[in-house]
Amino acid sequence: MIVSNIGVDPGFSAIYTSNSAMHTAFVQVGLKSGHKTGSYEYMARVKTLMQEEMPELTAYFSSGSLIDAVLNLGLAAPIDLQVGGTNLHASYETTLDLARQIRQIRGVADTYIPQDLDYPASGWKSTAHAPANWG
Repeated sequence: MIVSNIGVDPGFSAIYTSNSAMHTAFVQVGLKSGHKTGSYEYMARVKTLMQEEMPELTAYFSSGSLIDAVLNLGLAAPIDLQVGGTNLHASYETTLDLARQIRQIRGVADTYIPQDLDYPASGWKSTAHAPANWG
């Protein structure tokens, strides 16, 4: 079974998702009983394909097992780092730099930054009279 949750629905249901914005998603896959290939092998295959075919995407993989949840105290990963400060963009750059360094450590499978700042958007400026000229 495959279950996907894409984006965030504004309102009360938003508290039940790990998605941080409309451009984030999570996909949960349940393997059939008796499967011959392990979860970690499937994750490695999907990760490799995503890096080859969609390098602009970032992904985080978790086995979703009860053992992982207990060992991680309910967190997404066994090590939880948090960066804060008054300058949001500087804090985010520090977070990206930390993630790059942590990925170099032997044994680290994934780094996950839940609050990204690159939500696709377009900006434009208008005067109070401009909409009247749009026709």
